[in-house]
Amino acid sequence: MSDARKVVFLRWPAQSHERARLREAGVPSLLVVEGGAIPPTDIAPSEDWIRPPVARCDVEARVAVLKRRTADSVPVLDPTGVLYYGGESVPMSNAQVAMMQCFLADFRQVVRREELQEALADINVGFSNNALDLHILRLRKRIARVGLELRTVWGRGYILGWADSDPRRSP
Repeated sequence: MSDARKVVFLRWPAQSHERARLREAGVPSLLVVEGGAIPPTDIAPSEDWIRPPVARCDVEARVAVLKRRTADSVPVLDPTGVLYYGGESVPMSNAQVAMMQCFLADFRQVVRREELQEALADINVGFSNNALDLHILRLRKRIARVGLELRTVWGRGYILGWADSDPRRSP
């Protein structure tokens, strides 16, 4: 993930014409919503918005998330079952490989529990709801080592994405 990518600050709605150009180019933008203006409802993955006054730490957090969200880096799973991301690697079990293939096919999109169960059934891993939960728990622990996380989308499934904090930098 490159930290060199700049986040552009735009006043909303005063610079809405500039927003369209940056949005089309995929440039990360933080919209500063002026006064009583209504924030836009069509926020792209490369955008976020704030309303002043806002604490500096909140602005820095939004900028960091935008940089991460627009990074070109996507995890890669090699044929031997090793997951590579952010210059790190982690070996995976057969069940983890089967599930990870589902997550990487639609990176940062919801993967239904049924799809994960089908992937496990395809490699003859016995499953039940409890078994799937156990596989998810183990996968979460494994991918945390490389700065990724699985988020639960209640009633729908899971999303693979970047961890809010990078465990490799923890003391």
